[in-house]
Amino acid sequence: MKAKAVAHPMEGLVKYHGLRDWTLRIPFHDSISVNLDALNTFTEIEFGDFGEDTAIVDGQKLAGREFERVKSVIDYVKQLSGIEENFHMVSRNSIPKGDVKGLGFSSSAGAALATAAYKAAGLDKKFGMDYRLLSRIARRLAGSACRSVVGDYARWFAGTSDEDSYAVRFAERRDFDIRVVVVPLNADFKTEDAHREAQSSPLFEAHVRAAQRRCDELQQAIEKADFKKFGEIVELDALELHAVTSTGPQRMILSTPDSWRVVHRVYEIRREGIECYFSMQTGPTVFINTLPENSSYVKSAAEDLGYRVIVSAVGGPAKIL
Repeated sequence: MKAKAVAHPMEGLVKYHGLRDWTLRIPFHDSISVNLDALNTFTEIEFGDFGEDTAIVDGQKLAGREFERVKSVIDYVKQLSGIEENFHMVSRNSIPKGDVKGLGFSSSAGAALATAAYKAAGLDKKFGMDYRLLSRIARRLAGSACRSVVGDYARWFAGTSDEDSYAVRFAERRDFDIRVVVVPLNADFKTEDAHREAQSSPLFEAHVRAAQRRCDELQQAIEKADFKKFGEIVELDALELHAVTSTGPQRMILSTPDSWRVVHRVYEIRREGIECYFSMQTGPTVFINTLPENSSYVKSAAEDLGYRVIVSAVGGPAKIL
């Protein structure tokens, strides 16, 4: 009753903001992401005769809300499998938790946890490797985790209940091969606070309608390997997400001056004739989407600004190790 799994975090392309159901983490609209092969979370879980449930991430024992989110995943796995033993979980991110904000490690954390627990509890024997079910399990820790589970280019269908809120992979790296130049930047806020803030913005309802339309447009662009259309849609979505959050009651600014310094450099690179487009999630970290042949130039341009840079290809689904 022990298993280990690895999963990749993702870059949100059409990001979800706000939740219709905070317990099941069901959003107001669909969303699309791409997994990042260069980053990962390794998670090992064991069920057994332990004195208590424990969860350790990057050497730190979880408590409070963070622990409750892990437990919500395990409780559902227990419900599906019928096991009653306590659990011990150890998880490690390729970049330590808390070093940066907006790299999407909650997505890989949920995906790796769900996959390891699924195996350790014997659900692979009961259901096979059912990635739709796995995405529903992972969603309980973080909404984006349901997309991280299925990998490559994934769409999360919002649905209205546990059964119809799940993710599917609709394209793979071989269909649309891009590189993501990541500029990690730190900030001090909770993502859940940003989601709650967004729902109070006067722009929120219009954002929900626009984001749902963008999912259809973006999926078509990816399936057609239309990089220009892809980049334009993703940039617009990032700008709109930050506009919505910054117009809530607390006026939350999720970006930093460094974020916009990188964004303006992306504009300059495009004027030089190099195709690349920026994106940001719920945080200041900037993702620069480009083509494989341009990734070295874009990487050097970001490094010349003095920032640490990670270059990633498209990553696959969560895997049992």
